[in-house]
Amino acid sequence: MRNNRNSLVIGGFLACLLVAAFFVYGNQELVLTALSSKGILDSNLETEREDGYFTVKDEDGRQITATALPVFVGDEFIAGDNKHYRVIKIQGDTALAKFLGVDKLAYDPAWDEAPVASAATGAGRGTIGVYHTHSDESYVPTDGAESIWANGGIFKVGNAYTKAMEKQGVQVVHSTRPHDPHDANAYNRSRRTAVELLKQNPAALVDVHRDAVPPEVYRKVVQGKEVTQVKLVVGRRNPKMAENLKFAQNIKSYADKHEPGIIEGIFIAKGNYNQELSPRAILIEVGAHTNSRIEAQDGVALFSEVIPRVSGVFTAAGPRPGAITPGVLATQNRTSWSTLGWILAAVIVGGGAFLLISTGSVSGSWDKIKSFTGNEFANAFLRRREKKKK
Repeated sequence: MRNNRNSLVIGGFLACLLVAAFFVYGNQELVLTALSSKGILDSNLETEREDGYFTVKDEDGRQITATALPVFVGDEFIAGDNKHYRVIKIQGDTALAKFLGVDKLAYDPAWDEAPVASAATGAGRGTIGVYHTHSDESYVPTDGAESIWANGGIFKVGNAYTKAMEKQGVQVVHSTRPHDPHDANAYNRSRRTAVELLKQNPAALVDVHRDAVPPEVYRKVVQGKEVTQVKLVVGRRNPKMAENLKFAQNIKSYADKHEPGIIEGIFIAKGNYNQELSPRAILIEVGAHTNSRIEAQDGVALFSEVIPRVSGVFTAAGPRPGAITPGVLATQNRTSWSTLGWILAAVIVGGGAFLLISTGSVSGSWDKIKSFTGNEFANAFLRRREKKKK
């Protein structure tokens, strides 16, 4: 009778594990959203200020950059001249940053080997995913408002970016799905879009934004034309932070050679920005709400060749149709292991909860496990031996 009761308990335990595994595997986005609501993934770290902005200054009081993104001690910034800083103090709207040195960005000659493709020849292969977490963001001088619900001027900037890449023969999947309102949960909502874009196996995933600072922060003359610069943002609260940062540094390295001045800098911020989904995920700030959208569109068009080049979209022969871009397969494998980790976690928590409820105590749960792994397996082995003897 006791063995039957043990078998029922363990059977229920295994059933709970199976249900938990299927739930986690099919609802990873829901689980991640729940974690965010509990503060494990804190979306408040990614929410821009509603008014004002932070000015980042060096220890001599010189302005390095400005951003409406939240700034925390420990955040870092690689400026246009590759000087590297770390924020050591926040005083009101000012972040004081310590100079760490000048970064020497590596350059891969392979980025220059392939000819620029054209849509006519179809020589360019590979996909770039583009989306907009903050779909309301707009440019006051051109759009008449800094925010337009679900149809911000940022979509037109994304379209200009997409068309410029397509002219080079790059395949682009551009999502214009809105994720309003512009609140702390916007990144939770845009996660679904990012996951769907990743199903297209893109070489890179680009979340296109605009900042909210004075116009001179981003205004720049590049190739004789007044445009807005592009700021790269990497989330440091992110298990793929090292890979994303290397990707951002590659972007800047290529841009510094071919479009000098187009990159305003790399901001290494405390948020996550859904960048744990891919080692080639990047957030770009294309100007600010105070800049002209036309200048933003011109700026992002100049920037359009950079990410395809450093992502391996252009190679001498071009990847085979349907082939996986180098580095993406590894991402998929890591994602699979990550999913397995979620399942195992659910198994442990769900199974433990079932045993605790069924036995009424921790010690009782442990006795059931020992009984099953000891007596049940031993009895099963003896019954098998008896059958063989017969």
